[in-house]
Amino acid sequence: MAKMKIALISPRGQISINPNCVKFWDKTSEIIPYRESFTGFSSGLLIIASLTPKSWEIDLIDENIESIDFNKTYNIVAISSMTQQATRAYQIAEIFRKKGAKIIIGGIHSTILPEEVKQYADIVVIGEAEEVWPKILKDFLNKDTKPFYRATNLIDLRKSPIPRYDLVKSEKYKVVWIQTSRGCPLDCEFCCAPKIYGRKFRYKGVRQILKELKFILNIWGHKPLISFADDNMFINRRFASEMIKEISDLKIEWFAQTDISIGEDRKFLELLRKSGCRILFIGFESLNYKNLVSISKTAWKAKYLNKYSKIIKKIQGYGIGVMGSFIVGFDEDTTSVFKKIADFIIENNMFAAQITILTPLPGTRLRKRLLEEGRLLHTGWDNYTFSDVNFIPKRMSAQELQNGLLDIYKKIYSPDVRLKKAHYFKRIYLSLKNKEKQGSYK
Repeated sequence: MAKMKIALISPRGQISINPNCVKFWDKTSEIIPYRESFTGFSSGLLIIASLTPKSWEIDLIDENIESIDFNKTYNIVAISSMTQQATRAYQIAEIFRKKGAKIIIGGIHSTILPEEVKQYADIVVIGEAEEVWPKILKDFLNKDTKPFYRATNLIDLRKSPIPRYDLVKSEKYKVVWIQTSRGCPLDCEFCCAPKIYGRKFRYKGVRQILKELKFILNIWGHKPLISFADDNMFINRRFASEMIKEISDLKIEWFAQTDISIGEDRKFLELLRKSGCRILFIGFESLNYKNLVSISKTAWKAKYLNKYSKIIKKIQGYGIGVMGSFIVGFDEDTTSVFKKIADFIIENNMFAAQITILTPLPGTRLRKRLLEEGRLLHTGWDNYTFSDVNFIPKRMSAQELQNGLLDIYKKIYSPDVRLKKAHYFKRIYLSLKNKEKQGSYK
């Protein structure tokens, strides 16, 4: 009996639909290190591959690094899509559907808008796939598939399998993403993660994480930058400390996402430094107090605004680069916001920065509010790149917002700023080496 064939596809995304923005990203050498830090294959489809019996033949395809061979024939084509990938996912689905493949679409966009996705798929996966994927394959073989498969429970991550990192074309990536937890209790207005993954953090076991990391290192043959995909990796400081102590022996370099409060814990920062942590991605979001208050009901970020510079300096003083995330287009933002953010990033010698346009993603309270206010623009999903405008700003025009984003990037990723940062971090690294030699590091 011939093997069943399945294609697991991640559709291509794009930086922006704005040609000026695309040109800057493609032609500016200073931004390459930032871009490389976000390459890599997300673990969702790799988990699907782990749950697929070995009797199936699997093709893992990342359209961001390779073309799809539409001449190939598959029994199943499974596509995982975020909102900005949805339009391309539908195009891929249409082509393979005409060839007789059973089309399955899952991911964040499908979980939020299953009825829309069903127009392009035979099967829509709603929620986490670990619970439903074995059932889908069983029903497929029995020719009894359903149109929707909804996860009824949030899964126990300690039972989640090791993703099939061995299917990834390792030579194409400098970064490997690993997830140790899911969920977030913060419920920011612009984020739909709590709706999908729950408002409580769920964790893998420490030994489970170590096993996964060792599996990656055995495959790669060199040591890639390990990027932890958790929305806030250190919110449970006790668990994080235990895990980091264990991974220190692996001698890896790694990157994680966290919140600003991490900068007040000197002991933990030293632990991070010694374990190989090289970059922390921190969501500062805005430099305007009213904007920070509006983001979440607890307004917890606003309490740290006056400490932003001090905390950045403290973290980077441990040799850990801060990659700051800022959003432009909040209701309190005027055209002055672009210079203010650029100046702040440069003055604080921030290792890198991600600037995005406020984006009303499906399933967010932000989208609901803008729709009620009549400020939502009717753009296609391929416009939801976080670099393009999808709503009517309150205190500037949509074009001013679009242009302002590019102005920030041009300022912060320039030859002069790169040189300034290089000197700054060189002084820090030399200082750390001297202190370590003297045994006086504090």
